[in-house]
Amino acid sequence: MLPDNHTSPAADTKTRESRRIICSATPDRVLTYLWHRLMDSTPSSLPDLDSYRPYLKLLVRGQIPPSMQSRLDASDIVQETLLEAYRKRQQFQGDGNAGQLASWLRQLLSCNLIDAIRTQQRAQRDVRREQNLRQSLEESAQGLENMLIADDSSPSQKVDNQFQAIRLAAAIEQLPSTQRDAILLRYFQRASLEQIAEQLQTTKTAAAGLLKRGLTKLRERLQEDTSA
Repeated sequence: MLPDNHTSPAADTKTRESRRIICSATPDRVLTYLWHRLMDSTPSSLPDLDSYRPYLKLLVRGQIPPSMQSRLDASDIVQETLLEAYRKRQQFQGDGNAGQLASWLRQLLSCNLIDAIRTQQRAQRDVRREQNLRQSLEESAQGLENMLIADDSSPSQKVDNQFQAIRLAAAIEQLPSTQRDAILLRYFQRASLEQIAEQLQTTKTAAAGLLKRGLTKLRERLQEDTSA
C-alpha cells in the first residue's frame, strides 16, 4: 500500500496531463476538457445536463449582437453555463422535470451571456438592457415551445411539449445553417418572409423554400427519433 501522502504513478501522470492541457489550451478547449472530466465522475442520478446543450445554444445564438458574433462564441457561453449548473446542482429546487430544469438553466445562461456582452463592450452595468435580454431569451424559449403547443393542449401535454422542445432544439441545430437561420428568424423573431430574405440576402421565394425544406426535415427527424 502506498503512503497516504503519495499518489500512484498513474494518478501522477493523469495530473500532469491535466495541467498540460489546461496551461496550453485555448479557453474553449479548457472548458470542454473540464466538462468531460466532470461528466466522467457524474453520479447517474444527476439530470442529463448535456442533453440541454443544443437547446441552450439555440436560445443564445440569436441574442449575441451582430457586432460581437466574431468575438463571442455561443458554444463557449453554453459550456460555461453547463459547468456552472454542475457546480450549483445542489441549488436546483425542482423535481427534475424538463420544464423546471430548462427554466433554471436559462437563468444561468442569461447571467453568463450578460457578463460576456458587458465584458466585450467594457461597459457599466445597464439594468434595463439586462432585463431586455432576459425577456428576449424567454421569448425565444416560448417561440420554441409554440412550435409544439396547441392552444387546446392539456396541462400534461404542455409538460410533455416542454420535453419535446429539448428534442426539437437538437433537431434544429442539425439542420443546414440557412434552413436553421430561416426557422429561427420566422418562429423566434417573428420575421416576415421579406425580412428573412433580407437577412439571409436571398429572395422571398428562396426564403420560403428554406422554411419549407427545414420544417420538412424537422418533422422527418422527430418522427425518426420517436420510432427509434
